[in-house]
Amino acid sequence: MTRAINPATAAILSNDSLRIANLLTFEFVSTLRFTDYGHSLSYAGNTYSAINGFIDLSDPTESEDLRINNLTIKMSGVEQSFISIFLSGLWVNRRALLEVVFLDPNDAIIGEPISIFDGLVSNFSISETENTSAVDIVIASHWADFERKTGRLTNNNSQQYLFPGDLGLQFSASVVTDLKWGKR
Repeated sequence: MTRAINPATAAILSNDSLRIANLLTFEFVSTLRFTDYGHSLSYAGNTYSAINGFIDLSDPTESEDLRINNLTIKMSGVEQSFISIFLSGLWVNRRALLEVVFLDPNDAIIGEPISIFDGLVSNFSISETENTSAVDIVIASHWADFERKTGRLTNNNSQQYLFPGDLGLQFSASVVTDLKWGKR
């Protein structure tokens, strides 16, 4: 697979000195955007906020095989509202996008971002000390969700979770025969 690179972006790559920033987008209930640059950056009408801590990225890998590739993002100095997204469960299978941009001496983005990794948030861990908190976020390629079975379970616990007090599936576990829904 090859990537198309904007001509202005390709031209800057021949310079001896490069100013680089990573742009990180999380599509949670609301979209959050971060950068590892020293201050916030704007691109295409969106602001990428610089965090007070740091962003550390594992090396993304690519292959021609259909396999699950992962990227781990370590973020420290994030606000409590960001951590609460993970604690509330609103992170499962949400899109995350990592792009790299090149900057001119005035910190304007040259050309277009180059996509480095586009995947789904698959796991996280939080570590806190007295002075700081850090979140390790694992992003997996879209193949991570390939074999997942969709739908919901037809048991009482699943029904109670979605519809508390509904007893429609109360005795579903005692049905021994395989029910063929929609068939005669």
